[in-house]
Amino acid sequence: MLAAALLLAALGLLAHGWRTKRSLAARIAWAVRGDAASRPRATLGWALGIAIMYGATALVALALLGRLDALIMLPGELRIAATQLHVSPLGMAAVAEIAWSIAGGFVLGAIAAIVMARRGWLRLGWMYRSPAIAMNRREAGAALLLAAAAGVGEEMFFRLLIPLLAALVTGSGVAGCLTGWAAFTLAHRYQGALGMSAVALVGAVLVWLYLATGLLWLVALLHTLVDANALVLRPWLEKMARSRPEA
Repeated sequence: MLAAALLLAALGLLAHGWRTKRSLAARIAWAVRGDAASRPRATLGWALGIAIMYGATALVALALLGRLDALIMLPGELRIAATQLHVSPLGMAAVAEIAWSIAGGFVLGAIAAIVMARRGWLRLGWMYRSPAIAMNRREAGAALLLAAAAGVGEEMFFRLLIPLLAALVTGSGVAGCLTGWAAFTLAHRYQGALGMSAVALVGAVLVWLYLATGLLWLVALLHTLVDANALVLRPWLEKMARSRPEA
């Protein structure tokens, strides 16, 4: 069965990276960076690696299934899962309210980052901080591309492809969503236990939002904004607050 073969291939791709500690995305990133010590080049390598490992893989698999339409509409298998999980459909008005709530959350987070930096509070050492964080304007562009690659590619792979394949294989859309969520969480195990817990929570919200709206582009945009905040906005605010002279 094609769906079973594609699911094994997708999970095998992830498992190989976990076992060897060098995923396809990492191999591509290192190939792009080469012997150069350029941080922007390394970040761009990661962006390309993630785009290929997740985004391109999802596109090819969906094309082989003849399900490219799933990119613009919620597959029937996952629509059934939404009903079984009692996820109520959201209209555009509700989506707009959620967007304003998210925007408010980003504002509060920005204020918190500024206050903490101004007071000189140490960051929690056990919190994961990506090595791709933008340290200056030159690195910000590459970091934003990485955020977009992760937001779009990972949502296509973990929120659409794996759930759809698992649903086709098991006959359960709920099992498909759980498989995609678990794979998404495990794919971020390099962030440690605390980081994985945060990823699991964010992943659950993204699953709910996707099932409630059927808009893959919306969850990809939210994922991109979350990563852009972590890689560019928050570090910039912290740096600005620390460099500001005391009144």
